[in-house]
Amino acid sequence: MTSESHLKGNRYFRVIHGKSDKSHSVGLHKHDFIEIMWIKEGDGILISNGKLRKFSKNFLYISTPNEIHVLEPAKNSSIEFSYVVVQRETFDSFKNFFLKEEPAEYRDKFGGISIKLSPVEITYLNKAASELAWQDDSLLAIHRFLINLYWQIKNAFMSALPNDIPDWLADACQSIRNPENLKAGLEKFREICGKNMSYINRTMRRYLKCTPTEFINDGKLRYAKWMLETSSFSTGEISEMCGFSDLPYFCRKFRAKYEKTPSEVRKRRTSGDFDSQLRKQRTINKVKNG
Repeated sequence: MTSESHLKGNRYFRVIHGKSDKSHSVGLHKHDFIEIMWIKEGDGILISNGKLRKFSKNFLYISTPNEIHVLEPAKNSSIEFSYVVVQRETFDSFKNFFLKEEPAEYRDKFGGISIKLSPVEITYLNKAASELAWQDDSLLAIHRFLINLYWQIKNAFMSALPNDIPDWLADACQSIRNPENLKAGLEKFREICGKNMSYINRTMRRYLKCTPTEFINDGKLRYAKWMLETSSFSTGEISEMCGFSDLPYFCRKFRAKYEKTPSEVRKRRTSGDFDSQLRKQRTINKVKNG
């Protein structure tokens, strides 16, 4: 498959929505462009570079260049999916430039990955893709989309739960990551768990080595960091949106976790800084292309 056949004349990216069943599977194939695909409905198997993995709803797959792969629906079933085709050079320049200061353990996973996301994360991804489709093949738009996608993947790895954790607790830990639930805090978490707090506390200490309050505050701070990096809301507004009623307390907790103040994170990742980095990258590309 060629990038021309999938980009349809676009230079940087194209957003595609579709359905497929086993009889319409394209079979094992490879291509030079990057394919970011997520499953909205259905299940089946993913084969990539000779390895097989089952997939189902909310499954995300990012291909690597020339990787032999196929996502094949289960027998007598169909899948509904969305994917973003990204030109290889665009994807590579994004990783090399915007992720150069990120930890290698997360940066290297951004590509050639298959992972199950939460319903909240998939909902956000659907919204981001819908907005991207209206951006008229903008380099700025695809870079913003990739930054948000990287944050989701990094957060999913950082929030990975033990395999032996009870189902009710795993479901609650996923649900509390919804921003509205995070803001509601501990009482909402107890409500989702459907257990008494003493039992919840003992179970979390056993499997996650933390208390419910520590787990929720960690989720709030991660969400706050993402908001500081990707939105124009003030620090006070973000503090309130994350359920911290006291701004100085929020700032202290944030600095204790990230060794930076909210203002320092905002200065490093404001939209203006992003645009200046983008202009710098464009200049680099022009020089390289003569």
